[in-house]
Amino acid sequence: MSSHGWNRLDDVEDYELPAVAAHANSDTGKTARSNSRGLTPALDDWQSLIPDRRLSYISAAAPSHNPSLSLPLGRPHVKQRLYGLHLFAAGISVMCFALATAAAADENLSWRLGVKNYQLIVLGFLLGIMNLCLGSVAPTLLLHIEAHLEPLHFKTTTVSSAMKLPPRGLAPALPLALSVAYKTFTGGESVKMIDASAYIGNTTYYGMFAPPGLQLLGEKKGTGISLFSNATLPFAMATSLQDGSEPPLPAHAQPYGFNVLLLNDESSALLDAPHPNYVTVVQTLLAGGESWTITAPVSATVATLNHSRSQDPDAFEEHFYSFCEAAEASSGAYTHMTAVDGWSVVLLNHASPGDQTLQYIGLTPDPGIEHMPSCSEFFPYAKLYDVNRQFCRGTWSITRGGIQLVNGSCSGHALPPDGQEIIVHNRLFLGVAYMSSLVELLAPFVTTRNNSKWTSPYMATGVAAMLWSRISVVNSPLSQDKSFITPKKLARLTPEEAGLVYPLNDAVFYRRPTLRKSGLLYFVLGIQPLLVVSILILIASVFHSTPLDKGFGLISILSGIDRRSLDVLAGAALSGELKKRVKLVMRPVADDQKGAMVYYVTASSRIANGELVPAIPYH
Repeated sequence: MSSHGWNRLDDVEDYELPAVAAHANSDTGKTARSNSRGLTPALDDWQSLIPDRRLSYISAAAPSHNPSLSLPLGRPHVKQRLYGLHLFAAGISVMCFALATAAAADENLSWRLGVKNYQLIVLGFLLGIMNLCLGSVAPTLLLHIEAHLEPLHFKTTTVSSAMKLPPRGLAPALPLALSVAYKTFTGGESVKMIDASAYIGNTTYYGMFAPPGLQLLGEKKGTGISLFSNATLPFAMATSLQDGSEPPLPAHAQPYGFNVLLLNDESSALLDAPHPNYVTVVQTLLAGGESWTITAPVSATVATLNHSRSQDPDAFEEHFYSFCEAAEASSGAYTHMTAVDGWSVVLLNHASPGDQTLQYIGLTPDPGIEHMPSCSEFFPYAKLYDVNRQFCRGTWSITRGGIQLVNGSCSGHALPPDGQEIIVHNRLFLGVAYMSSLVELLAPFVTTRNNSKWTSPYMATGVAAMLWSRISVVNSPLSQDKSFITPKKLARLTPEEAGLVYPLNDAVFYRRPTLRKSGLLYFVLGIQPLLVVSILILIASVFHSTPLDKGFGLISILSGIDRRSLDVLAGAALSGELKKRVKLVMRPVADDQKGAMVYYVTASSRIANGELVPAIPYH
């Protein structure tokens, strides 16, 4: 016995060899007889077995061979813990994981890959490479596990495990599962701040513009009613009764539709918006699912409830009656329209042309279609709203399907006097055009929503939308209706000076749909590299003594096979099949300096493989 406790080659006799049937031909050294035609072919000894039609093993009839005539070709080898190919596969797998993580997590890179689903394509490609790397090391681990647990099993020419280890069956399913799993992390987005002028080719303009596609509504004697309805409809739908109950008032400024911003329960603003051509160009650039989020400091038309009635009742009453009496003497400054259930909507403002910064509005008992309520009849129900132009800030989302105000705020500070001219000195005739629209907006508050806390927000929104839509049609540079005569004080101003249109440097964020940035996604991307590294650690540590190496195969077995054990395989030379499974036992034998691998085939079930001695070359 060696110092390591290993049996030498000539001591491996702890198994039974099956009896070998002797079929040697006693006439193999004789000359073959002539055939029926008298021919005498030159046959070797092993060929002379054929005419006798007797079965024999090739090993028993093989021609003699002198071992001294040829040198051994085998290359002795010390089993290494890790090999360059495996380390290379691990490095490639980890690198692909790093690239895949960057493609999913890095905002700029994922944004660039988001176009045409390139992100999915790149991640799928990298997962495929990681799968190849895993496939290059996983079979080595599985073979080591099988050899570590018990000798390899044979029943055909294919090596298989009698234990049916789960990893072997699950290996093909892993890449399929991963290829599906990473695609489920949809719903994310990547954002990049861009320069809008680099995309649209010119300066970005804002002003009192209708949404894209609605500009022609004011082409021929437009009133602004369509723009009023377009602006207030999203607001009315979002704040209508919900299952018969009043919705709560928003705690902060709440946007609705294209440009309505409800500041609080007493004030509402209609923000100036991006130029329609600007929006149209952006929409042509966007792919499906993409959007631009633009934020700009804009002006807005703001209506706010005036509290002078409660703060100074006498002054309020005096102003109201003088204002009302002046309006009664003019045309269109004091108007009413029947609503429902014996109520009507009344609107009182300054005669046009004139100052439209004060708007009295109320829901009053209806005196009849042909009668106007007197000033005294209207006074108890009148609510005064101040209208001016203020500095505000708006954020819009532009998609291929439209534009939506998503956020906003107003400072409460009014624009300089020139910026107020479109309200202070203008020819608007609001009562003539908007009574039917105001009735439709406010009628629910005399029936199903009587005494609703939303009455004041609706009135503020209606007043602000009325002035914004009217000015957008009458005074906008895009308007084609030239029948309205602009007052001289307003005509002296350019559209830019009046605040109807102005250039802005807005902040633009380009949003593209990408995979969600999730820890689970990174785990899915990292499973295969983790398995590769884990496999190499196991091979280098736990299975380093297992008598297998990267070159294990047919040459290894033929080089170290104990020829006496091969007789159990007799009869399978052509079919490659056995009647039952046999085991290939691996027994390393070694001394202090070198060792040898011995393989033998047995049907015994109580045999285990041996273990290698580290740092010793095996033959």
